[in-house]
Amino acid sequence: MKQVFTPLEQIDSFLENELGKKALKGLIRFIPEMEKEFERVKKAVPFPLTEEAKQKYIDFENINTELKKHILESGLLVAFDWENWLEGKEILDEIRPLSQTSSIKVCKMLTLIVRRDGSDFGYFDYHLRKGTLLSLLKNLSDNINKNSSSQTL
Repeated sequence: MKQVFTPLEQIDSFLENELGKKALKGLIRFIPEMEKEFERVKKAVPFPLTEEAKQKYIDFENINTELKKHILESGLLVAFDWENWLEGKEILDEIRPLSQTSSIKVCKMLTLIVRRDGSDFGYFDYHLRKGTLLSLLKNLSDNINKNSSSQTL
């Protein structure tokens, strides 16, 4: 599995070209399956779960490897100093809200999660089960929809 990183200065143009659009569409196809799993757990357990308890019930074994492989090979990972990116760490630690962010920042967040998983095994899976990756993918999807609708106006 070859990791493909796009330089930070070029990520904006990559997201606009055909390769970038294809990579984004490839990632967005995981959203319905992820939503379905979260909904399954929500229906199966009729009361609110803590984050730790939710981690035990959610099962992404069928998409974990494929999703990670797609992210690694897509070119959506950004070559930047991820270890010192305080804003990204604060978002992942829920000190700052994720909310609506730019596609570039979402790509940086994906990079941070994947790179940190290399030294902190299970970090990717944790954020998959927590719903962080779903939120990031939805954010990318929203950004794509905004860009395509503004181009048709």
